[in-house]
Parts: sequence; C-alpha cells; structure tokens
Amino acid sequence: MRRWLKAATVAASLVLFGAQSAVASDTVGWKTVSTNSNWYCGAYVKHSESYEIGMFGLNFKACTVVNSSGGAQAVLVAQNANELHLWYMQKGRVVFESQLGGDIWCAASNLESGLTRGCYAPTVPVGKCQRVDAAYVEMTIGGVTERAYGRPAYTPC
Repeated sequence: MRRWLKAATVAASLVLFGAQSAVASDTVGWKTVSTNSNWYCGAYVKHSESYEIGMFGLNFKACTVVNSSGGAQAVLVAQNANELHLWYMQKGRVVFESQLGGDIWCAASNLESGLTRGCYAPTVPVGKCQRVDAAYVEMTIGGVTERAYGRPAYTPC
C-alpha cells in the first residue's frame, strides 16, 4: 500500500509541475533613442492598425546596436508620426540571439505625438569581428500583431 501511495504521489507531482506553463520574463520599459554609426536598422513598418486616411500613424523597426567589446543588442524602435493623438502600444517583442538571452517583451505604453522611443533588449556577447544575425521585432496595436525585420550587423575588430 505504501509503494502505491508513494508512486501516486510522485505521479501527481510530475503532473502538477510538468503542466505549468513557462514563466514569462519581465517586460522592459521604453527609453529615448539616439542613434549613431553603431546602429544597424531595418526599414520602418507602418502598423496597419494605426492607419487613418490623411494621417500619419505609428511606425516601428528593428535595430541592432554593436559595441567595441564584442557585444550586441537589439532595439524595437517606435515612432508616433501622428500630429493629433497618442498610440497605445499593447505589446512589443524583440527576438535577437535567442540562445544568448537577447529576447525580451516590451511593456505596454502610450506613445505621445511626435515621439520616438526604444525598447532595448539586453546586450549579449557575440565576440569581436563577428557577423551578428538580424533581429526581428513585433508590435501589437488594437489586438493586431505585426513584424519588422532588422539587418545583419558586424561587431568592430
């Protein structure tokens, strides 16, 4: 009887712990953006949920920033080109060097008219004189998620 009870307890523990979903990482807040020659960016994408006839909407793009120490990080850059109102960014995501821990979720936030902000992923070590894969980013507005792609970068030698 004790063996059966012990086996049942172990099985129940495996079911309980095995059935739990992965814990989501903390979200990252938005900061100001100041680019220079160490930034490698893809083209801006206009989010379809921000389109209004005769108005500018919310644009977003993926960038990779490299440093002289052999580190790189990706940034989701969002730009509110609308002169009349803010955009509510429900969710953002950066996918970059996943095996090195470069992926993050961006906090929900309002983006005021005329502002540009970035959601910065952590810096990951890729080494000097290395080609760095392009990041991609996702932006959700009004329940619609769209994607933008960056371009490959190279760390300085």
